[in-house]
Amino acid sequence: MTEFAGDILKSWRRQRRYSQLKLALDLDISSKHVSFIETGKSIPSKEMILKIGEFLFIPKREINRALLSADHAPVYSELPMNDAALEPVTSAIDQMIENHMPYPAIVLNQAWDIVKVNDSANRLLSELGLSGHKNLLEAIIQEDPESSKILNFYQTAAVILLRLRQEISMLGGPAYLKAFERRLKERLFKDKEAVDFPEPEDGIVLSTQFQLSNHSLSFFSIIAQLGTVQDVVMSEFKVELMFPADEKTKEFYSGAYKKSV
Repeated sequence: MTEFAGDILKSWRRQRRYSQLKLALDLDISSKHVSFIETGKSIPSKEMILKIGEFLFIPKREINRALLSADHAPVYSELPMNDAALEPVTSAIDQMIENHMPYPAIVLNQAWDIVKVNDSANRLLSELGLSGHKNLLEAIIQEDPESSKILNFYQTAAVILLRLRQEISMLGGPAYLKAFERRLKERLFKDKEAVDFPEPEDGIVLSTQFQLSNHSLSFFSIIAQLGTVQDVVMSEFKVELMFPADEKTKEFYSGAYKKSV
């Protein structure tokens, strides 16, 4: 069945919980025109698709899809990472994660595949026994809470589940992310009676706690996204910078560990 641009825009309007009337009023266009676009009676112009798409925060990939459905050329590129045009962006990402040393930094794509890591994150993943996984969600789902070196596994997994649900909502519910959500939820509640979620910690951040040899380390993360990049794939990247959540972790990374890397 052929999908029209109006179908895509209508789906995203509903996803963002806008009525036709409210969307029309906020964009200063007639509700009749919105109705005609969504029913296929009117083919939206390139400018109208971009106007609606930007207002509703529709992902660039979906805006391109709507443009193609209306016989317009896509406006956002989808280049391979080694394309020369992306060099300023890839260099900035490399600089960001290297400048974050000695602390771990990870670059993820929209599917949570691990795209890049700095040396510290590479070592951390290896010591946690997670370096064999290409996907961070897959690594968490397959982790055994009883033997995991993630000390607060259930709390960490619950925070990841919440973050995943927020991404699904913003992205319109991609099937592969919904599958991860279902599997992570099943992993968390596999033995529901035995699951005892820890109370939130004192302080202003929820941290992830790792056991590395004789060291108990605690981190919180700041996540950066490349929202202004006009390329579909690069705009979907997330750069996760991990920071020490306590003095013990800070001292660990400023001491022998820093010298060894």
